[in-house]
Order: sequence, then C-alpha cells, then structure tokens
Amino acid sequence: MRARAPRGAPARLGAPPRGAGARALAALALAALALTACRPLYVPLVPTGLPEPHPTRLSGGSTLEAGMGGRPRLELEVLDVARAGWLAVQWFGPGGAEAASDSAWLEPPAAAAVFDLPADVALRPGEWRAVVSFEGAILRQFLLVVPAQEGGAGAKRSPAAPPLKA
Repeated sequence: MRARAPRGAPARLGAPPRGAGARALAALALAALALTACRPLYVPLVPTGLPEPHPTRLSGGSTLEAGMGGRPRLELEVLDVARAGWLAVQWFGPGGAEAASDSAWLEPPAAAAVFDLPADVALRPGEWRAVVSFEGAILRQFLLVVPAQEGGAGAKRSPAAPPLKA
C-alpha cells in the first residue's frame, strides 16, 4: 500500500497540476494567432500633407565689398520673403564691438536691399563684419578685410560665412 500525503498537500512535490501544459499551449497558440492577425498601430512623427516651410534666406549673390572711398557696402538678394518684416544689419568693427546698425522694411515682392557703413563711423583697417537678420532670425554673417592703407582701396573680400543655425 502506498503512503498517502497529508490533506491539502500536493501529491508530488514540484509537479504542475494536471492539464496545465495543455492550457499553456492553447494560450500560446491563441496569442500567436491574435498577434499576427492585427496590424500594429503606427502614428507618423510628422503628419503628411503639411506645407513645406520656406524660410527667408539670402542668395549666394549677396556680397560685402569695398564701395565708394573703400567703405563697406552690403548688397543683399533676398529669397523667399513670405511676409513683410524688418531686414536688419549690424556692423562690427575690427575690435569686435558693434559700430553701427541699419534696417529696411521688406515687402514680399522685394528682392534686394543695399546697406552702406554710415559715414559717421570711422573706417579702421582690419576685419569688418556685417550680420544680417530678418525679424530677429540671423540669416548670414559677412566679412570684409580693410587694408592698412588710407582709403581702403583694394580691400580683400572673403566669401560669406555660412548661415548660422538656431
């Protein structure tokens, strides 16, 4: 005769209850069918159909050169003016301090603007920079080297610096 286990104790220690394997297999098969039958929900990060932004920018033909009397002259070709606003220029002298500033109101069909270093600003030899912005957003920085000779004739022009990223 076999010894009986005390009441409430399992018949064998560590053995799973009867039918547990069949239930686990059935649940696994059901989950596999359900997961392959549904399509996962996908929400794109950028919704389709939005218009592409066309920020105001300057063309490659925009230049900073020595104008009359060797004074810096900034000629700008503006692209993609979506709305009216202020086009501003800050002039920085060889010492790095702001020497002057100027601005012009642009309307959407406008395509060009010209800025000269004001006559009341003393022209010193060295690197002159012009920072151009539209409605507070910086578009580009230009650099012009004014030689040490009086009058500034033959000032070296360096290419425009790439637009700054916000």
